[in-house]
Parts: sequence; C-alpha cells; structure tokens
Amino acid sequence: MASNIKIRNIEQLEEELTKDLSWRKKEMLSLKILIEKDSVNENILLRAGMALLCAHFEGFIKKASNCYIGYVSEQKIKYRDLRSSFAAIKMENEFKTCSKSEKNSVHSKLINKYKSIEESKFKEKYDLDNPYISTHSNPKIDELKEIMNVLGIESDIFETKSHYIDASLLANRHKVVHGDKTEFTKEDFITTYNIIMKLIDDYEALIVQSIEEKKYLK
Repeated sequence: MASNIKIRNIEQLEEELTKDLSWRKKEMLSLKILIEKDSVNENILLRAGMALLCAHFEGFIKKASNCYIGYVSEQKIKYRDLRSSFAAIKMENEFKTCSKSEKNSVHSKLINKYKSIEESKFKEKYDLDNPYISTHSNPKIDELKEIMNVLGIESDIFETKSHYIDASLLANRHKVVHGDKTEFTKEDFITTYNIIMKLIDDYEALIVQSIEEKKYLK
C-alpha cells in the first residue's frame, strides 16, 4: 500500500481498517493453528507467537489511530473548531523549543503561533512512513491513554485489561525480543490471542464510532 493515502470519508476509513485487520488476523490465526498442531517445535512457535501477537496489537493501534487523524485532516476543519490536541500536533516543534527555554520572548512566540493558526484549517500530510501517532514501540496503558487523548476519544476499553497489557503482554514480548529463555504454554498463547483479538476489534469499532459522533470537534 502506498505510504501516502487520503481518507476522505467514513467508508474509506472502514475499508482501510478492515484491510489492515484482515491480514493481521489471518497471520495470527495461521500461527495459532501451527501451534495447536506442531508439538515438536512448540516452544519456538510459542515464543515467536507471543512476540507476534504483541506486534500486531501495537501495529493496529498505530494504524487505526493514524487513519483517524488522516480522516480529520481531509475534512479541512479550522483549528478553532477542533479539540486542542490537533493544534498540539501542528505546534509540536514549537512546544519542544519552548520547553527548553525560560525566555519570555520564546513563550510569547508560542502564544502568537497558536493565535495565528486558529482560523487556518487542519490539513496535515498523511504519510505512513512518518505517522502522526506512535506507540514508541511500547504500547503500555499510559501510552494508549495518551493516544486516545490526542484523538479526543474518551473510553475505558483498555482499562479492564490494563494490568494484563503492562504486566503480561508487554513483559512477555520484552523477554522474547531481548533473548531471555522464557517458556510459554499453549494456554498462555490462547489467552493472549483471545484478548488481542477482542481488543483490536473493540478499538476498530471505537475509532469508527468516534468518527461518526465527530469526537474530534470541540
């Protein structure tokens, strides 16, 4: 898929999300079937599988979130009508500069910059190679909350699984990718598989619902 795409309506958004979910689910299901059938290479497959499940969870959150931002960008809405998080995206570099300085002149420039963009439209290039939203390769619950804050979405879909995400899912992924000799059972994998499947389905539905309800507006 081209890195630079335009998502002008809900139908295109849903199509992008469905395509992305489809290949991820197919890959996860194929691995699940292999694990259930292959007892010889079971431990290797389980270790690889736990890392892959986490990668697909992180990948879909990032993809869906950036599709959301891409959709809003194509609506050409003025910053003054959008949630303040969108102005923060536009002014990211200014905030970084301001945080490093104690000069009033620098702080004043930040205020003036915001005033200057209020009447302009949020129209940022959507490029998957340079996404707006990143999980920073560590989709802990705090990071997921921050992403939803940027999008203007209020939901507790991750709250019930917050301990599992931080203490089990990510911890297990880190053990594998850092070369720790950790063993998992089929039950560990199936539990994680079912949780990930539900979380990505719920997040897809939440993204679409939030677009339909125009949660990105003030």
